Amino acid sequence: MLESGIMPGLETQLRRTVKSTAIIVAFIMLMVVLDIGNPVYKGLLVGTLVSLQNAILLSRRIKKVAAIKDIGKAISYMRRGFYIRLIIIMATLWLSIKIPGISVNATAVGLFVAPVLSISDFFITVIKESILKQDSLNNKVKPFQREGGENA
Repeated sequence: MLESGIMPGLETQLRRTVKSTAIIVAFIMLMVVLDIGNPVYKGLLVGTLVSLQNAILLSRRIKKVAAIKDIGKAISYMRRGFYIRLIIIMATLWLSIKIPGISVNATAVGLFVAPVLSISDFFITVIKESILKQDSLNNKVKPFQREGGENA
């Protein structure tokens, strides 16, 4: 199991996800401005913004559920949040079908941007931390090795 020192906190993870998703949103907005008639860019923009909103809503729910003592209430609280986010996703896809200038396929792809960025960032952080931990263990002075080399 992973140690708690390796895993980033919820706030740190959300901050990184929002930052990286905002960079993607800025790039997509630039593409929308450069090619205003392209429904793919509009769909990606809508889907990415909704995925960012869902990541923020999930983070808030996770923070609040930590304070709930009763497990049954905590589960129902998280379940309500799941259904709210699911309804938002379904409404987004339905509206992208109804609005002719937005690609439903691109919207569906955009819905995965924030979760993929968040999971990728988490794995990169875990790998970096484990490599740094291994390097620090390998760089320790061995018990019979003196400072200054073997002939010191």
